[in-house]
Amino acid sequence: MRRVKFTLTLLFFFAAAAFPQQLKFAWLTDSHTGYDKSDSVLLKQISQINSSSDIAFVIHTGDVSETGTWEQLEQAQKLLSNLKRKFFIIPGNHDTKWSHMGGMEFDQNFGDSKFRFDTLNYIFIGLNSGIVLRGGGGHIVPEQIKWLEEQINSIKDNREIYFFVHHPMDDIDNWYKVTNLLRKKNLKGIFVGHGHANRTKEIDGLPQFMGVGSTSKTKLYGYNVVEITRDDLKITTKGSVRTDSTFSDTLFTWYNEPKVPGVNPVPTDSLDFIDHKQVNVVAKMDIGQTLVTSPVPHKDGFLAVSLSGTLFNYNKDLELEWWVDLGANCVSRPVIAGDMVFAGSVGGDIYQIDLKTGEVLQSLGINEPITSQLVAFPVIFRERQTQAVLIGTADGTLYAYEASDLTPIWKNSDAKGRIESLPVVLADRVIFSAWDGMTYCIDLRSGKLNWKWSENVNFYYSTASCIPVTNGDYIWFVSPDKSVSCVDVLLGKTQWSSKDYNAWESFGLSNDGKTLWIKSVENEFHAVNAMTGKKIKSHKMKWGVDTNPVQIREIGGSAVFGLKSGRFIGYKKEKFTELFFLGQARGLTVEKMGDLWLASNMDGRVLLFSVK
Repeated sequence: MRRVKFTLTLLFFFAAAAFPQQLKFAWLTDSHTGYDKSDSVLLKQISQINSSSDIAFVIHTGDVSETGTWEQLEQAQKLLSNLKRKFFIIPGNHDTKWSHMGGMEFDQNFGDSKFRFDTLNYIFIGLNSGIVLRGGGGHIVPEQIKWLEEQINSIKDNREIYFFVHHPMDDIDNWYKVTNLLRKKNLKGIFVGHGHANRTKEIDGLPQFMGVGSTSKTKLYGYNVVEITRDDLKITTKGSVRTDSTFSDTLFTWYNEPKVPGVNPVPTDSLDFIDHKQVNVVAKMDIGQTLVTSPVPHKDGFLAVSLSGTLFNYNKDLELEWWVDLGANCVSRPVIAGDMVFAGSVGGDIYQIDLKTGEVLQSLGINEPITSQLVAFPVIFRERQTQAVLIGTADGTLYAYEASDLTPIWKNSDAKGRIESLPVVLADRVIFSAWDGMTYCIDLRSGKLNWKWSENVNFYYSTASCIPVTNGDYIWFVSPDKSVSCVDVLLGKTQWSSKDYNAWESFGLSNDGKTLWIKSVENEFHAVNAMTGKKIKSHKMKWGVDTNPVQIREIGGSAVFGLKSGRFIGYKKEKFTELFFLGQARGLTVEKMGDLWLASNMDGRVLLFSVK
């Protein structure tokens, strides 16, 4: 009798070990700290979670803040620290798009932008799909893809995987790089935010669940409780629903189904380069790190700076000559003045580096994240001809430093928002936009304000991300409200403004200054009279929604630009030609390097080519 009891006990023990146990966790998303009443709403949800003894932990799938400022993320961290459970968190696009520190604010407040958590027979993995500065939509950077591959390779086949990311997979341009790894093991579900609604969808044969937003931006808001049992997956919303002008509490289960028994292990096609034989490909290479600015060509090669803060110098054969660690994330394109390189980091340091050797000659701390693209210009300073470097910061200050010894020449603090774009130097003035919704014209010798301009003083519709184009007399801007504006450089007055072209931050000026090329936010391309704003020709395209901010360059008589899909397009004589596909990542602005051209993308792939 004892032997029978002992055998049954062993059978029960091994059965319990072989099959997953019941587990509940709370799933928050899109809490948007900084938005109206979001703090009190989140605190109420935290209190409810704390009072639920059967909730084991909490996962938040991003848009933790409204605009990604340090203050908002710090406040979100304080609020979430009231949880009496472990919580795991990843950023969303609202946490990264307007970052002052290249995404470092999130890491410094929450420890990391990715996570892995193992409990019982379950493994929970989260990645960051938010893009720093480079428009809307989602993307998983190569550094996190590599990390995910390492995690997947370490997981036993019988362990169940639950994957979390902010954007829906079909809004992430390189989604297949993630799913091709996840489908190798026992994936049971993909959980996403962003849409502020409860939805289920199959993505390439994989189950995806979107969760309702935690803040009161929509008719229904709240959080979900996910229950995992041996055979089933159940998702229940606890929140509030709008009835007329008030909200009332609601509780309902919207998913209760058996777990998927398995997923198709066959990977999706992941071709990373296509040469359409329209240009002469000279060389191609991978830096293997995220770039948010295009490379800087020089007579012997080019410079590239990664988001994580490494400055690389490559020769004409795309061989690495030297590299420098800048000590913090970097969103600023470096600049060359004479035989010196100047680079700035969000840590607030400006570096002067010998172009030939990579030796750091000197550095200067300015106690504010450096966020603009750097510019050099000639100046007479202390009765001698020299070079100066312009540096814009997160607090809206524009500095001019003498290049040889980094002596301050002047600073301007008229702007009250972050300077992100490229300050445009013209003869005796510099023009730049800031995230306070204004554009400023500063005297180049004194740093004093000449004029300021805006067609729409609104943070969300600022021209601060747009790299403007100019013919010296007029300057053109594109705003997120889809408007294109032409402004008189001398007076700061609007020459024309139009919302007819559904524009985004992607446009360019022909070499003769007569034609403005505009890539719309969705499926259109326009050639416009630069001085009048009148349409010359419009084309319907099929590239879908494209929020990739990129300058359009004239190369060999063609207007050339990259799409967020990684395709590079040429437009000439009212015809479009696909030049090459550089990989599923946002194409950066094409740059001229002597007689050749440099194309690059956000994943650090570089292509050197010439025109046929």
